[in-house]
Amino acid sequence: MTRIQILEKQNKDLRVRNENLQVKMELCERAAPIGMLQKHIAGLETEIRDLNIEKDTLKKENAILAATVEKLKMHVQKLLGRIKKDSSSSNKPSSTDIFRKPKPQSLREKSGKKPGGQPGHPGHGLKLFDNPDVVIDRKIHTCGKCGCEVENSPDYEARQRVDIEIRTVVVEERVYEGICAHCGKKVRGSFSEGFVNPVQYGENLKAAVAVISEHGCVSVGKTAELINGFSGGKLNLSWGTIINIQRELSNRLDETINMIRAGLIAGSLLSADETGCRVSGSLRWIQLFCNDRFALFGMNEKRGDIDDNFGILTFFLGILVHDHFSSYYKFENVSHAECNEHILRYLKNLIEIFKHGWLTEMSKLLKDACHAKNELVTAGMKEMPLDMITGFRGMYEHILTEGRKEYEAATSGNRRKEAYYADERRLLDRLAEYEEQHLLFLTDFRAPFTNNMAEQDIRKYKTKTRVMGCFRSAEGARIYARIVSLITTLKKQNLNVYAGIRDVFYGRIPISSACKQL
Repeated sequence: MTRIQILEKQNKDLRVRNENLQVKMELCERAAPIGMLQKHIAGLETEIRDLNIEKDTLKKENAILAATVEKLKMHVQKLLGRIKKDSSSSNKPSSTDIFRKPKPQSLREKSGKKPGGQPGHPGHGLKLFDNPDVVIDRKIHTCGKCGCEVENSPDYEARQRVDIEIRTVVVEERVYEGICAHCGKKVRGSFSEGFVNPVQYGENLKAAVAVISEHGCVSVGKTAELINGFSGGKLNLSWGTIINIQRELSNRLDETINMIRAGLIAGSLLSADETGCRVSGSLRWIQLFCNDRFALFGMNEKRGDIDDNFGILTFFLGILVHDHFSSYYKFENVSHAECNEHILRYLKNLIEIFKHGWLTEMSKLLKDACHAKNELVTAGMKEMPLDMITGFRGMYEHILTEGRKEYEAATSGNRRKEAYYADERRLLDRLAEYEEQHLLFLTDFRAPFTNNMAEQDIRKYKTKTRVMGCFRSAEGARIYARIVSLITTLKKQNLNVYAGIRDVFYGRIPISSACKQL
């Protein structure tokens, strides 16, 4: 190798070393920023890892909060449904409709007729009474034109004014002593049966007190005030006197109550209802059994003590209509009929909450079945054709099947949703299990569609509670139950309540003639 080649090679090596040194210098200059970047990247990776952990935690919390929100939504809807419940959409009595009175609704469809009396209605205007008590002849004796005497014709036009007169009648019975003219024995007369004390109240006054206080649902104090006012201040009845009159009336009702009980047992249809009452601060139960001619009220300490104080269901063999109180089903000797009016109320309430289609369809079906039966009864039919019964029953069962599908689709096995839809499930179970009892009105025309008869009769007690609030003793509750049994029975038989109560004070049974017709 020549000298020149050697020098070229050395020169080349020096260039490479120079380039390497330049690269090393550049790398050294860049090493500090890269380290900083690497450190920053490591910090970012740690932050990303922490954020991922936080994100997972938030996802879990969000799932829990979402479930809580869903649960609270269902709870709010349930509470709103409970708030919306009133006497028209549940079994709550109308007395609970305090702050928001529901709009009156009826099962009747619009007939298209105008309100009021229809064409051809005979009307009930006042007519002239026969044999008036006072007659005033308005005859003209002199002519107003010439002053001559006028001869009046026997024809006249009469107008009457009807009024009542309330006055106090005091009857005094005097007993004398004497001496027999034959034997010289001293003899003394005796008072009649009604004259026991120096002064006592008569049967008319007692009957008026009972009618005002029990039939009119007037408080004891107001009853005393009214009687004192009617007498012109001559009488001053105390509270104790009015209570004693009520107790006397109740004690005289034994035979009447037995006849009412016999009339209920002998009938083919019996409606039953019960409602709570307060007696000396404790909860008691007012029980009612009634039909179209008789009504019997009583008080029980427990709601389940159905027949303890009545002795009716043990012997009754007809149709018993009630509101699905389970204690009635222990009496197997009767045919049970459920009140469908309560079902319509439940359906109305659930429609507002869940808006499931089967609820509306079931409500329409029951109303259509009721109308179909009423049309047959109006036409004089004694029973429904078998094909109509089969059709209504098939639609009933089909709607329940669809309702079960809607319920299962809404709950999807979720226990929280099942709790939310519990009212719907219970209604489905009830309608399925007690199908025969709910549709008995189709197969037996004696069975009514509702239990309205008992519900209307038991309102008498609710009206009384608005006046008095509660009973101070169990004796007072039983006295009221016996008296209101008489009053309700008299009204059912279109008998005068005042005259009936007065007959009881006279020792007569006011409904005896009606019982002979059984």
